[in-house]
Amino acid sequence: MNSFYYDTYFLKFFTSGLLILAFQSISAQDPIEKSTPQSEKYFNQDSKHFVHIELGGRTCIYGSLNYEYALHKQISLGFGIGLINFHKGDIIRNNNGNSETGKYLDIIGSQMIYGNYFIGKNKHQLHLTAGLTNVLFTSRNRYPSETESWSESQLEWNAGIGYQLSFKKTYLRLTGYCISLPEPSGWFPKYMPWIGISMGVKV
Repeated sequence: MNSFYYDTYFLKFFTSGLLILAFQSISAQDPIEKSTPQSEKYFNQDSKHFVHIELGGRTCIYGSLNYEYALHKQISLGFGIGLINFHKGDIIRNNNGNSETGKYLDIIGSQMIYGNYFIGKNKHQLHLTAGLTNVLFTSRNRYPSETESWSESQLEWNAGIGYQLSFKKTYLRLTGYCISLPEPSGWFPKYMPWIGISMGVKV
């Protein structure tokens, strides 16, 4: 089976399993009461659904779009999709003695699952997080005579600690990470400290 289709099937299966697990866990939790005193309100006191954009962070170079579900006042699960890097341009090859010019497109994307634990109340919280990232490499060379494509993936881990500032419907998050990279490249080591800046909304 083509590696790209295998990766897609794996991601769908993995995400479905995560959602089932999350909803089973949710059913066992007491609902978050809106009557909680102000001094005891947590970031997810009035919502269980959160969407945010993270710049840098788990995706290292560009950023990601993430969704989180609050299982408890201090615990949430999340998943996201991100863009690590991409390149495109012209490519030339020798095809049966003739020069042939085409276009290439290289994309490194990511699919992530992770868990969060929050310490503190009200607007200011310490944020602990850890998860797994599926790094997906895809490449396509399109020539007048044919199109060549390939893909492969690698599973990596990440962990971080940060600070979250919450408002009524929005929040800001600054997280320092240790991320595992697929391959050391240039000055990038296998395990690298990094930073992520998130801007989110409660929905």
